[in-house]
Amino acid sequence: MSFLNSEALLDLLCEEKLMTDKQRQFVLQQRDKQRQNLLRKYGGRRRDDKRKVDKSEPELLDLIVSLRLEIGGNKGRILNEEIILRAVSFRKKIPFKKLDPLKLDIEIVTKTIPKTFAVSHLVLPFDIRNGVLEVVTCNPDNQTVLADIEQATQLKVRPYLSTRSDIKKMLVEFFGFQQSISAAEVQFGAPGVGPGVDIGNLEQYIKLSSAKELSSSDQHIKSAVNHIINYALDQRASDIHIEPKRDACEIRFRIDGVLHSIYKLPKAVHSAITSRIKTLSRLDIAEKRRPQDGRIKVGQSDEGSDVEIRVSTVPVAFGEKTVMRLLDSDVIFQDLNELGFSRRDAVVYNSFTSAPHGIIFVTGPTGSGKSTTLYSTLKKIATPEKNIVTVEDPVEMVYDEFNQIAVQSQIGVTFSTILRNILRQDPDIIMIGEIRDLETAVYAAQAALTGHLVFSTLHTNDAVSSIIRLEDLGLEPFLIASTMLGALAQRLVRRICPHCVESYKVDAQEIQRMGFPVSEKGEVVLQRGKGCHQCRGTGFSGRCAVFEVFPMSEQLKKLVTAKAPDAELRQVAIREGMTTLREDAWSKVRKGVTTLEEALRVTGEA
Repeated sequence: MSFLNSEALLDLLCEEKLMTDKQRQFVLQQRDKQRQNLLRKYGGRRRDDKRKVDKSEPELLDLIVSLRLEIGGNKGRILNEEIILRAVSFRKKIPFKKLDPLKLDIEIVTKTIPKTFAVSHLVLPFDIRNGVLEVVTCNPDNQTVLADIEQATQLKVRPYLSTRSDIKKMLVEFFGFQQSISAAEVQFGAPGVGPGVDIGNLEQYIKLSSAKELSSSDQHIKSAVNHIINYALDQRASDIHIEPKRDACEIRFRIDGVLHSIYKLPKAVHSAITSRIKTLSRLDIAEKRRPQDGRIKVGQSDEGSDVEIRVSTVPVAFGEKTVMRLLDSDVIFQDLNELGFSRRDAVVYNSFTSAPHGIIFVTGPTGSGKSTTLYSTLKKIATPEKNIVTVEDPVEMVYDEFNQIAVQSQIGVTFSTILRNILRQDPDIIMIGEIRDLETAVYAAQAALTGHLVFSTLHTNDAVSSIIRLEDLGLEPFLIASTMLGALAQRLVRRICPHCVESYKVDAQEIQRMGFPVSEKGEVVLQRGKGCHQCRGTGFSGRCAVFEVFPMSEQLKKLVTAKAPDAELRQVAIREGMTTLREDAWSKVRKGVTTLEEALRVTGEA
């Protein structure tokens, strides 16, 4: 009898204080009750009936998990499969392995042992080190199966324990995806010559005969693209990169601002995957020499919100590279109070948004969360009594309560040209995606002067520099002073993973040398993430914004009109209470939201 189906498992859980004697008796009673019900169902008289009972009866481990017992009988954590397997792992001296799909090699998982064998025995190979094949199983008594793997692969096998649910999920995902890719490669590759000739490859091979090209409507390719998008959503990715290489197609996901390599696929399927994505986003699949932009709206079947996907393709050395930006409405529309504003910054920013007219600038580099701040702000102030008009390049997220206009420069619809017409649309609030030239800046100032609240973005290092940027564009200082309510600069820092957070000490003088405002002497206690399976060893999970909110006071208006230098404007703003990006980042370090290294990384130029 398997250890996981024997009373020895219950003894182990009791010894480890994970289960009480009372809970043990309850589990055994439930098992007897289930067995009696099955016996009544099948009769239980013939040998075949008893076989059916044995086959239908759930394993003891599954029964324990289904009962949702509280650990040690205390209210709080529930005794789940992972906690039980970790206890078994410790007792049996078989290391436990938490499977991370981003760290699994699809080649090792799917091509080391046959799919039927892997699925029937619930074993999953995940790495080969120094001639040793590392395999996870959910059964600690799987010696015969492991011996069969050793004989078939001619490799020594090192076993690990993992949960049955994780192993099943990985097998379904990896074998399902690999089957789609392999079928597409076999069906549409160019036999005898490797991958088909790729007309987008700058290292072009000369071949007179035409190669058969994979159809983007092929079912295998549809399945592969669906899997890639679903997988990215499961992993909280913000971007999917599909990159053609000389001999392969690499898939990478950006998660919490960092790119992770996910798959290396055969080069033969790259063109078909690209064509499928271009078809979904209504792009021209025949045009492979020019960059194209499109979008896809994805409805999730598991009651999740719809996801907007912005698609961009550009020709690179070995074909067309595709980047898909995933825009989840739950992420881009957030409660302003949850974005990370300090109490002072929240009060000042709310005073901007409640003003009847004027211009508010949100500044920062690409990927600093400006769109999230603007959309969240507009959603908060949107009411049936207000007409909100946005001009964007491109429209990031389609939202019913806004009247959104997409810039189309090829037909003359630019930020500046459309602003001439917007004022005839009776707007209350205008959002301009970005002010790039003097003409757009002048129209924005005129809109503010005629009683409209205007939001826009600028690419500057900090909030105060937005004034210098406008002056560089050619906007008159008196116009800036009379229309600008203020500016907000922001960056994104990664949050410390709550599952592996630890405290450590740093010398206060060292922190001061980095430019952070430390008042203490001696050592300062800070926090960081050690790295665990929940955060994939990074020590971070999710992101948070740091802000610099700069209000245009009466004194600052006079200085702007007098063309005062940037440094003087900044000094006055700080004297009036402005918190700099570095100070706000340090505040979040002290609160244990992020790490000292993250704060230094995003405010290095501050």
